[in-house]
Amino acid sequence: MSLHMHSLLAVFIAGLTGCAALAPVAPVTAASAVAEAATEGSEVNKVNGYNPDMLPKVELSDELLMRFLVGDVAAQRGNPALGAQAWLDIANRTQDPRAAQRATQLALTAGQLALAQDAALLWVAGAPYSIQARQILVGLLIRSKRLDQVEPHLRVMLNAKPAEMAPFFMQMHQLWDKDADRAAVISVTEQLTEPHLNMPEAHFARAVAFSNASQDALALQELDAALKLRPSWEPAVLYKVQLLGSKDSVAVKRLLQDAAKANPKSSAISIAQARGFAENQNYELAQQQYEAALSQDPRQLEALVGAGLVALELRDLDKAQSYLERAVTVSPKSVAQLGVYLGQIAEQQHRDKEAIKWYLQVGEEQSARVKNRLPRLYAKTGQQAEADVALAALPVVTVDQQISKAQIEAQVWRERKDLARARDTITAAITQHPKQAELYYDRSLYLDMLGDIAGAEADLLRYLALNPDHVQGLNALGYILANRTDRLAEADTYLTKAITKDPNNPVILDSLGWLRLKQGKLKEALALLERAYADLPDPEVAAHYAEALWLTGDKSKAIEVLDAASLLDADDEALLATRKKLGM
Repeated sequence: MSLHMHSLLAVFIAGLTGCAALAPVAPVTAASAVAEAATEGSEVNKVNGYNPDMLPKVELSDELLMRFLVGDVAAQRGNPALGAQAWLDIANRTQDPRAAQRATQLALTAGQLALAQDAALLWVAGAPYSIQARQILVGLLIRSKRLDQVEPHLRVMLNAKPAEMAPFFMQMHQLWDKDADRAAVISVTEQLTEPHLNMPEAHFARAVAFSNASQDALALQELDAALKLRPSWEPAVLYKVQLLGSKDSVAVKRLLQDAAKANPKSSAISIAQARGFAENQNYELAQQQYEAALSQDPRQLEALVGAGLVALELRDLDKAQSYLERAVTVSPKSVAQLGVYLGQIAEQQHRDKEAIKWYLQVGEEQSARVKNRLPRLYAKTGQQAEADVALAALPVVTVDQQISKAQIEAQVWRERKDLARARDTITAAITQHPKQAELYYDRSLYLDMLGDIAGAEADLLRYLALNPDHVQGLNALGYILANRTDRLAEADTYLTKAITKDPNNPVILDSLGWLRLKQGKLKEALALLERAYADLPDPEVAAHYAEALWLTGDKSKAIEVLDAASLLDADDEALLATRKKLGM
């Protein structure tokens, strides 16, 4: 008796399901596929790629029936490996593509990739028009590193769907594993694209293949060929910019300018320009380009993050906060990275509880950066138990970690208004690590607040002996002398040296401005303090600036500055002292 396989399986399955003892074993999946094939007529099946009238005919035998039974029963009972072997044997005996398809699917389910590859080869041989068969086979060939056999199958797939050729070339690089043989990838790419070099996408595919093989010169040649076919084409422009990097900044700038003219609404081009400006520290121009990108797509994540970080560089905290919070809204997972910056912004604006909230959301990679900040913030916000827990959790394995913990513990005592304990904590650390300059600097601050001016000066001199002409030490010593003594000439020496080394540092500008105020140089003092306040609207800087405004006659502006600073920290000692001094 000779039957088409689909008829044979239909009869066999009907008999199987009609048997009460074996009813639960009915291989529905195979039956459905066969039934669909039987109703398609004599044309090539559009889904499976075979012609039912051309399917092989097989002689039904007891052995073949037994193999059908073994294959489907094994699959139904959770043994896909045995089922795959049985169906592959059927496919080899009958050369029927449906049996090969079933064997391929079961082998994949069982994780038997070698068996799946053998079955897929039979499937393609029997159903040469099946895109699904070739897709699966290509994937298996790639996984088994047999890239030399991939090209014919990809070519058939592309010829079957010419409308998908261009997007395929653009994404072709995603086919390959990270450890793929790059020479083989280039060979496949060149073979596939050779008949289509009138398409810029074909050159793009070649460029990516060359670049991934570290052959950037050839990649750039292919990108130039693509741009010759399609001038200012965005994907080629952006990829060329990426390859050029910092090697030819002039060419990159010109390329992006031309592309921006040709694609005025391209957010990707704007972002690329912004990235280049930011790398060259042209932050104002970078901000303009990020904002141009956002005008086209307000939810563009890279533009939101870039605009936020550039705003931080420009010290525009409100704008930075706005952009970064929008980025977190667009991509909640990004808080793992951006929470650090949002926490720092909140800290600088004295929104300490909000800073804690952001820091607690950062990811593991950033956690070390925030763990050191939490103890002081907890203490500052009255969460003393949390402060102690956070402090106890800090590591003390290395010398750097031991020093860091001592500094943080001292900060916690300062927030608790126990300056003596803060000083003693640093003194204990100095006993253990007498050559660590930063400990002398820290102790000088607590000694100054405790009124031990001689001790603070001695510690800062020791700091400068260990760190000669360091800006931080020069500024601190100059400020203490200007603020606590009448040794203004000495203070001038230190602060002039500091400002020469770092002319735009707002902390030094504040110190020097305060010194000039003490010297009676009101006009110069006002100019310096105005600059410092513009970059660092800190309460102490605000107090100095307000006093300069008051003394130069602008009392209304002085009150305005003090009121604004009080909104940040109404209990700041410098603000309270200035109000009292000015009779406010």
